[in-house]
Amino acid sequence: MTLTFNKSLLLSVAVLAFMGSCKKDKKDDAEPEPTPTPATPGYNVPTTYNFASADFSASAKRLAMLGELTTYIRSAHTTTQTTQPVLDAQKLKDMYVNAGARFTDASLNSSGLQLKDQTGTAYGLPVELEMSYTDAASASASAALTPTVQTASSGTAGKLNESATVRAILVDANGLEYKEQTEKGIMGGVFYYQAMTKLANISTYDNTTLVNGITAQEKAWDEAFGYFGVPVDFPTNLTGLKNWGSYANSVNVAINCNSTIMNAFLKGRAAISNKDNSGRDAARDIVMKTWEKVAAAKCISYMKGAKTNFTKAADRHHNLSEGIGFIKAFYYNPSKTITNAQIAQLEGYVGTNLYNVTTANIDNVISLLATTFSLDPNTIP
Repeated sequence: MTLTFNKSLLLSVAVLAFMGSCKKDKKDDAEPEPTPTPATPGYNVPTTYNFASADFSASAKRLAMLGELTTYIRSAHTTTQTTQPVLDAQKLKDMYVNAGARFTDASLNSSGLQLKDQTGTAYGLPVELEMSYTDAASASASAALTPTVQTASSGTAGKLNESATVRAILVDANGLEYKEQTEKGIMGGVFYYQAMTKLANISTYDNTTLVNGITAQEKAWDEAFGYFGVPVDFPTNLTGLKNWGSYANSVNVAINCNSTIMNAFLKGRAAISNKDNSGRDAARDIVMKTWEKVAAAKCISYMKGAKTNFTKAADRHHNLSEGIGFIKAFYYNPSKTITNAQIAQLEGYVGTNLYNVTTANIDNVISLLATTFSLDPNTIP
């Protein structure tokens, strides 16, 4: 009896000891949750682009120059005047190189800045634009004789009228709209080209020496931001969007680009000022990739517009001209997702004469872009 009692007691004690040991082990093994490493350790990222030394004034002035240049070309698009303005080829060329005090904003004339010397030359855009100014002036003179009558056709530059009150555009002999040739050409060949080039090479800029309170690297990043064409408190504030900023906002509902690009610009600039090269490069990659996606989405948007308005010549050619501009812009991103071969394929679908474009051609452009950038065309307005 005593032996039995002792065995039970020992067994109970052993069980209790084991259970206590388990509880102790569990407590000892439970390590605290690791503290997540902040995306930007050691410094704050502001919510607006109000960095103390920020300077993107040169970019802003060039955006304003393009605004005046395209406004002048558009003046020949009237459908209702008895006589319409005839474009001055030399004025257009002067505005491109900022000569002869041609801008209504006097600060642009005296800025010492221009568009031509910032244009990427790899694809012949400067020569193409200056030739187009001569042709546009000639086309506007021809159309001025009959401002409400369509004068353009395949092989003949002039005006494409949708109606006496809806839309009229000046086009070249292949149906490409002159205004869009300049606007999208400069958006791609100057603004996008300069921004992408500066961002791709951001590590090569000096980030030590201060000149007027800013390093060369900070200023290069600022100028890239300036070419995006948004206010410092974007996207909370959508007032005064220009060019790329306006187009980004128009497709934001489909690709969520507004906050993505702006937050990356903010993080990258803060990273540069705090010598965080890895943070800078991560932000740069986001900006470049998402900005390129904006171009793809807008091209799809305009191709859809061309298809929807296929029987309306002026609308069709306007939309096609816009889309072509975004296709050509792809070339200027050294870290692009799309390949040069794919860009050439897109150009092949559109061809050189817009009068020959078919709805099947348009569908091919949309399909290739949608596949390359993982976009759903149905969600793009």
